[in-house]
Amino acid sequence: MTQLNSKSIKTILQEALSKDGDFLKEMVRMLLQEIMEEERDQQVGVLSHKRDNSKRKANRNGYKSRSFNTRVGRLLLAKPQIREFAFQTQLFENYQRSEKALLASICQMVTHGVSTNRVKKIVGELSPDLIYSKSTVSRIIQELDPQIKKWQQEQLQDYYKYLFTDAVYFYVRVNHQVISCPVLITIGVDKNGHRKILGIDIAFEESYQSYLNHFEKIKEKGVKKVDLTISDDHKGLIKAQQEVFPHIPHQRCICHFMRNVLSYVPYKEKAKLADYLKQIFNSPSREMATTIANMIAQEYQTSYHKVSQMLEEELEFTLTYLAYPTHHQRKIRTTNLIEGVINKDLKQRSKVVGIFPNQESCLRYVCMRLMEIDEEWQTGRRYMKITKEDQNLERNDPLLCEIKQMKERVKTQEELVAI
Repeated sequence: MTQLNSKSIKTILQEALSKDGDFLKEMVRMLLQEIMEEERDQQVGVLSHKRDNSKRKANRNGYKSRSFNTRVGRLLLAKPQIREFAFQTQLFENYQRSEKALLASICQMVTHGVSTNRVKKIVGELSPDLIYSKSTVSRIIQELDPQIKKWQQEQLQDYYKYLFTDAVYFYVRVNHQVISCPVLITIGVDKNGHRKILGIDIAFEESYQSYLNHFEKIKEKGVKKVDLTISDDHKGLIKAQQEVFPHIPHQRCICHFMRNVLSYVPYKEKAKLADYLKQIFNSPSREMATTIANMIAQEYQTSYHKVSQMLEEELEFTLTYLAYPTHHQRKIRTTNLIEGVINKDLKQRSKVVGIFPNQESCLRYVCMRLMEIDEEWQTGRRYMKITKEDQNLERNDPLLCEIKQMKERVKTQEELVAI
């Protein structure tokens, strides 16, 4: 840093002593002001009021107010300006370093679901010298947006074996009203078995149009081929998915299906019916699953007709997973990858915030957390093992499919004999 001569320091001391108020604070302010003046003299090349153009590098351009927090209090300085280029000072470097550290802490707190008011209080306790208002904290948080935008727009692989889609709901304030807004999330499993977050969007409702926009963005980022889509039975979701990725088999989440079936019986019947339904989805083949379902439908035909109707008309869409590798089936028959992992994590953290002030802040929070999860998935262990045999896509080869079905029938017969 620029060294002041003894005459300058003596002048500063005399001027500070001659003024009323806090002597130490005034002395520090004048000392810092003088440091910046000398730094500008060096950058301009000549002293003030000198007309030596042979040494002049630039011209002075007045001052700009700059507050500076120190141990003696908040100082109001006049930061020198230079017309041709930005004035550089070493004076604020330490301040900026500590400020950047706090910014990182604020980002981390927001990611973990800490509200703006609480961030302000925590920062005040951590560093009283660095004062942030609620609006300042909000502005700092908005500086995360370029990182989020870059992550959301990154190009994806052209092929994902499995595509999981679901919505997570958050309370958001919109036009002075609190509404429940869905955040649409799609996750892919690539050819190596690693998970990847493909798309995140917030909407006012789950509809065909909102899901269509969601899937079109994913396709624009490079996804061209998918082997299987997994979701609940939302009509708008399935229609939009089939429109963007046509002729792709669909697996209806068995957890959602079971909830729907159980809603048609009273509480005292739910446990028994749930045990029956589990027998369907623990079957080793589609034939056995269908046979068990018909038995259950017959049992409830008279007492709870809706249960029988659902098993007869909608069961088929929940058994698609049985045509895929056995070691994948448990993971691809539900959307628990989103509901059990992401939904639970996001909901738990968002309880601290409660109600988000707008949709942008809600999406920012979700994206920041999912960016961390996505990095862990990319560098961590695989979600599922995908062998060369799995990559051959047995379901598209008629002969391999017939051989597989024959093996399953033999296996089923052996299990029945064992029972």
